[in-house]
Amino acid sequence: MVPAGLIRKLGHQLAEIRERALKSILCKIEHNLICHADLIQERQLFLHLLQWFNFPSVPMKEEVLNLLSRLVKYPPAVQHLVDFGAVEFLSQLRSNVEPNLQAEIDGILDGLFILPSEVPAPSSATYQTNQMELSKNPEILTGYFLQDKSNFQQMEVPPRPVVNQTVKCLKFSVFPWLPLTTTDRHVLSSNESSLRSSNHTLIWNTCELLKDVIMQDFPAEIFLQRPKIVQSLLSLLKLAFGGDGKHRLALQSVSCLQQLCIYLRNRLNFHRDPGFFSNKQDTVSQNSSLSYCHEARGTHHSQNPSPGSSSPRPSVVGRTGQRPRGDGQDWDAVSSSGSSSHAHVNSRISVHSPLDMGHIDLPELETEDTLELQFQQLSLPQFCVSILESAVPLLRTGSRQMIIRVLELLAEDMTLIGEAVSADIWDDSSLFGIDMKEKLLLVLGALGETMCYHKSSVSLEQSEVMLVHHRMAFISISLFAVRLLQMLLPVEKASKFLPEPMSAALFLLSLDMPISLEYPNIHEAVVAYLEQLNSENYSIYKQTAEAVYSIECTCNFLSDIEKEGEKDLLELVELADQSLRSFSYHQHFPLIKEIVSICSKIWKSAQASPLLQGESQKVLLHMLSHPLPQVKVETYHCCLEITKECLGVHNVAKPVSSLCNGIHFLLHPKVLYEISVFGIQEPKSELCQVT
Repeated sequence: MVPAGLIRKLGHQLAEIRERALKSILCKIEHNLICHADLIQERQLFLHLLQWFNFPSVPMKEEVLNLLSRLVKYPPAVQHLVDFGAVEFLSQLRSNVEPNLQAEIDGILDGLFILPSEVPAPSSATYQTNQMELSKNPEILTGYFLQDKSNFQQMEVPPRPVVNQTVKCLKFSVFPWLPLTTTDRHVLSSNESSLRSSNHTLIWNTCELLKDVIMQDFPAEIFLQRPKIVQSLLSLLKLAFGGDGKHRLALQSVSCLQQLCIYLRNRLNFHRDPGFFSNKQDTVSQNSSLSYCHEARGTHHSQNPSPGSSSPRPSVVGRTGQRPRGDGQDWDAVSSSGSSSHAHVNSRISVHSPLDMGHIDLPELETEDTLELQFQQLSLPQFCVSILESAVPLLRTGSRQMIIRVLELLAEDMTLIGEAVSADIWDDSSLFGIDMKEKLLLVLGALGETMCYHKSSVSLEQSEVMLVHHRMAFISISLFAVRLLQMLLPVEKASKFLPEPMSAALFLLSLDMPISLEYPNIHEAVVAYLEQLNSENYSIYKQTAEAVYSIECTCNFLSDIEKEGEKDLLELVELADQSLRSFSYHQHFPLIKEIVSICSKIWKSAQASPLLQGESQKVLLHMLSHPLPQVKVETYHCCLEITKECLGVHNVAKPVSSLCNGIHFLLHPKVLYEISVFGIQEPKSELCQVT
């Protein structure tokens, strides 16, 4: 059993005592002196662990959250935490901790939402009492909207299976819950119905309204917490392949989803640092906490405040004045930045907050079945993967405009994926992780098929317009696919998880010379994945790359030979050696003559270094013993021509010493041995005649 004294000390006023008590409990767990089965019976332990974050000094945050994460796997612990109102408390706490701790809180919340059917409903009296205990620090419990805490008493928890795995792949899961007024819910419901209409004009106008008004009036997370509009927009993407102008509706949907992704990224940045982030670039923006404080003071002193100024977030219906924007910072900046400075705290005390005014002036805030809605909401990772699933098939359309717009949407979506999902997804054995992994693999497979489709469509039979279309589509989609892989799939796991279509597409991409030159970093990543995926394809790539490099060296060698002035002979010899490896491909025979001439020139000079002579001799011996008979014949022929030039009758008047200098490269024992032993014995009659 856990000593009751240790548990009591977890709630002590002195941080040092609380810290020692926690370390003692963790040490006992580590040495198996107590087990989790003992801890989950101690109801007060969970109260003190939650209250840990209400003290002015909060050490060992990660250890406390980690302990809660381990305990939440057990139904009794879940029941205790739900009784204490931990769902709301942790949801509010989440925005006040560092990003690396937010994923830990998300895992705890996921565990709290999964309850066994046999656990009895929480006692309302106990719940209300402990809610008061957890509310000692209003700075932590203040969110975008105040929730009606009595809602939790009236809700019946639906029976759900118990899953003991912890989700490990999430960087960010869900935003803090935002309740809506009846008017706001009516606005969303009206737009949902319009998107499901069979009237194309109505759908078009609704999408325009969403982009221009609704998405700017509502915080972006509302559309994930009430996902019917998002689901309707995703359904509209299927019209991209339809006729009669239906593809225009798909383009409208793509535009709406792209704008929503941008707003979600802004909201995500805001929740991470409310006091710093702002969409506005001016010093005191409309959405800043400073500008709001001035407006609030003016409202407070006014005898007859206008209804519009007292709403927590004005409805779009009948709104004629300036409205707050959809980044949600108009009120969030005050509630979240209040704890950052003493001045803001004082302003919160002296001025009615928009939350309080909302309760005074908007009695229409009706009770919602919040828990049921929270079960239906989309997490940020689910939203991102849903966009991938719905948008990737559109990349095979014949419309250039559609492909460009979809890629713009996917670029915004990929940014959100990087903020929400970690590379640990491939090792995540939770139900959520398995589901996400399966969907991502299907998306990667579809991307690979699309890349292969556009690559194979580039042929001489196509018109120039279609050639350009397929080529640009292949390049753009390939860049997106590789960056998505780099973000989500470690190279060492590629052979285990990457689908075959993507493997085939990466092989085609590795052989694409223009892409390798224009995007060297992407090319390096593709080669790294290919090496893990298929040894045969990787071997083909290596041979191709070596041949390409050799041909490049051939061009450089011939170009440098023609240049006037002093030449770097050692560099020329190295280029000559490399160029011989691709001779079977280009078969440029003038290259042989130039190489033999360079060897003769090097050995003719008395100042040539032994290193240079040795390297040139290796190249000459390589040509004399080349596997291609044409190369050997041409090499012997060039040597014969140089010998005739040096020892011909026309040079009879010249000194013998100067004449022999030109054939010194042939008089070395190694060269003579090669000529006499192998050249003369060559069965080819043409070669025998030359030797």
